[in-house]
Amino acid sequence: MAWALALAVLAASVRGIRLEHWRGSGEARGVLLGATLAIVALRWINTAALQGVVLHFLGATIATLMFGGRIACWVMALASLAGVLLGVVWQGGWAADFLLSGALPVGVTVAVGAAATRWVPPNVFTYVMVNAFAAAALAMAASSLAKAAVAAALGGPETVFGGPATAYLAATPLLMFGEAFLSGGVMVLVVVYRPQWCASFDDRTYLGPGRKM
Repeated sequence: MAWALALAVLAASVRGIRLEHWRGSGEARGVLLGATLAIVALRWINTAALQGVVLHFLGATIATLMFGGRIACWVMALASLAGVLLGVVWQGGWAADFLLSGALPVGVTVAVGAAATRWVPPNVFTYVMVNAFAAAALAMAASSLAKAAVAAALGGPETVFGGPATAYLAATPLLMFGEAFLSGGVMVLVVVYRPQWCASFDDRTYLGPGRKM
């Protein structure tokens, strides 16, 4: 079931991908490769406090804001594959790890971005605080809480207290802050120094005349 859903997500993400920007720009390809390697490297910074518990940062919000949700899904799929090779994948399988550590946080980031576009005044401050900081925190919360729910369902009620589900619940607030700080910090640097690297940031939208803070 997990494999079928994971492959369906990747298949759906292929539709509508526009690669002209990366085909025509060596810099863009280099940025994509570098960002992918950096997100893969986040899997080295992890802790396995209990059997079945792997805690690490995601980088999904950064990938989504820089490259769009469709390409971000493939970046996160590669990160989950790296987790398999490193032996730090959640629940021991690529598909489940990709769905809850990749596809779900990417989806949350896209949803927060859509909500921000509709209801939040467009300026640099709100872009960083909502699209990056808040989206990253919510993406991490969704991922950790989903893992806790799955761990509780697989282990049964008797394993909830003191087991993997409890570990994920306890770690969620700290991981949310860390993910938000990481994503917000990276995106501040990107939009200030290299805004052309960020697919979701448009100078005319966020820096145009008459922008209200």
